[in-house]
Amino acid sequence: MLHFKPNLFIPGAAKSGTTTLHNLLNQHPEICMSSVKEPGYWKNEKFKDFKNIEKENYLNLFMKSKHKIFGESTTAYMYYDTFINNINSNYKVSPKFIFILRNPIDRFNSHFWWIKGLGLEKSNFQEALSKDQNNQFKAYNYYPKYYFQFGLYAKWLKRFYNCFDRSNIKIIIFEDLINNQLKTANSCFEFLGLKKLDTISNHTSNQTALLKNPELYHFLNKSAIGKYSFTKIGKYFLPKKTINWIRLNIKNNLKNWKKENVSCPKLSKENRYELKALYFKDVSELKKLTEYNYKEWTDFNSQE
Repeated sequence: MLHFKPNLFIPGAAKSGTTTLHNLLNQHPEICMSSVKEPGYWKNEKFKDFKNIEKENYLNLFMKSKHKIFGESTTAYMYYDTFINNINSNYKVSPKFIFILRNPIDRFNSHFWWIKGLGLEKSNFQEALSKDQNNQFKAYNYYPKYYFQFGLYAKWLKRFYNCFDRSNIKIIIFEDLINNQLKTANSCFEFLGLKKLDTISNHTSNQTALLKNPELYHFLNKSAIGKYSFTKIGKYFLPKKTINWIRLNIKNNLKNWKKENVSCPKLSKENRYELKALYFKDVSELKKLTEYNYKEWTDFNSQE
């Protein structure tokens, strides 16, 4: 069985509105976005060994229809070389890529407090920043803590501009998406060669939230996705269908896990200025690479 090949990817950036954009694009009658937003299929290190059942499961994420555009929005694709390698090895005609970029300072803060809300980060801002700066990026298989690394947009995007034609890459700005979702969505439809829409239902997704009983949540979540050794051993004692049924039920119950929506705390002026200094060089490179001035990011509008 051949791999199903979407012709649209939203590879990032993480915590920059990709879920909102995924849902907005899915409203177009000629677009089918995957039912699971981030399947991670094309960056999997075992990609070459996928069996037919895995290929079929991926195909089933997309409606069997006559849509012109089929897309998915795995944000990890922006950071994985395996994604670019697998696309280049399997596509004769390049897919389209839409990146949504957010002021990297605000993206850092949103990402940090998202992980905090999940109960996975015990460090304070300064400790987390220091650890992230000194860590070399490597593949991750659970919630990533690359708060600083993920915001180095020029570093990650250079790989795409080097491997794919510029005409197949579109950059949109998170701040524009928030201010005018219809206008931003229509610019994407135009990029994809589709007709614009007169109206669209607005979306707001992935607000900062505090999980209730985070330890139990992550125990069940890791069990459902096979991160613990006992769940891997279970396949020798239970039929595969039973294991899949158990995992599916756990995942469905986790969707309704109790959480409290909260406002993301603002960065102090000192922390904001520190991040500005750290990101300034990369943002300058990004402006040259994408040929856009990012005027929406007021932190980077001056040389100060």
